[in-house]
Amino acid sequence: MSAHLAPALRVLRDEINTRWPHRDRSSDGWIGDAAHQARRSDHNPDADDRSVNALDVDVDGIDPLLVVRHAITHPSCQYVIYNRVIWSRTRGFTAARYTGPNPHNKHLHVSVSHQRALEDSTRPWGIVTARTTRLGDRVLRDGCRGSDVRELQTLANRLGAGLAVDGSFGPKTTAWVRTFQKARSLAVDGVVGPATVAALRKATTTPPRPPSGHRPGSRTVRCGCAGEDVAFVRRFIGSRCGGPGTDFDAGTEAGVRWYQRMRGLTADGIVGPLTWKQMGVRVTY
Repeated sequence: MSAHLAPALRVLRDEINTRWPHRDRSSDGWIGDAAHQARRSDHNPDADDRSVNALDVDVDGIDPLLVVRHAITHPSCQYVIYNRVIWSRTRGFTAARYTGPNPHNKHLHVSVSHQRALEDSTRPWGIVTARTTRLGDRVLRDGCRGSDVRELQTLANRLGAGLAVDGSFGPKTTAWVRTFQKARSLAVDGVVGPATVAALRKATTTPPRPPSGHRPGSRTVRCGCAGEDVAFVRRFIGSRCGGPGTDFDAGTEAGVRWYQRMRGLTADGIVGPLTWKQMGVRVTY
C-alpha cells in the first residue's frame, strides 16, 4: 500500500482550502523528508496502513488560531503546534510552550490519532462554517488571541506599526496601542475598547491627502515608482512590503504579488485599476 494522508487530515485540508481558496501553500506539507524519516515522526507512514498522520498548513492567508480552536475540539486530533505553542490531548489541550527546533511560525502542524477509526474519520472540523471574531466584538488587552487581534495588527501596520500579524496580543502590540492612544488623546491604557477601535478605523479608512500630487488610485504604480501613493500601498499591505516607505522597490513588488494572489488577481506586482479597487481605492485615471 502506498503512503497516503490520513482521511481525517484530508477533510481538514479540504475545509481550509474551501474557506481560504487563495491562501499561500508554499509551506504546506505532510509526508516526511529525510530528516523526519531518520526519527520517529507523524510525518512518516504508519507501519499498519501507510497513513501519514500529520499535516503542515501555511499560515499566510488563513486565520491560524481559528484552525487551532477547531482542531483541538475534534476527536481525531492529538496535538497542534503553532508559533512556539503546543496544544496536546495529553495535557487536555492546555497551551504550553513548544521548545522544538522549528518554531512553526510559518506553518501550523496538526497530528491525529493512530487509532484506525480516528485517523479514518470523515467527521467535519467546522472550519468552513466557523464564525470569525471581528475587531470590536470584544475588548482586547494583553494576553488575548484570535482573529480580531490579527485584524487589529493588520490595521496597525497600515499606520506603520511593523507588528507581526500573529493574532497574539503581546507586549509589542500593547506598546503600539498605547502610542496610538496617546497620539489620539485617548485614555492610554493599552486596552482596545470601543473608543480605540473607532479611532483606529477612522485613521485607516481615510488615507491622508498625499502632498506629492500622486493620490492613491491616480496612476498605475510599479517597481521604480515613488510617492505617497506607493507609501499608501506599503502601509496597506504591511510588513510583506518591508514596512513604511515611499519607494516601490523589489520588496514592495513581492508584497503586491502576495496580496494579488490572496485576492485572486493576476500576480504581476503592478498596482493598476483592479488592484487599487481591491484595496478600496477610487480609481481616477
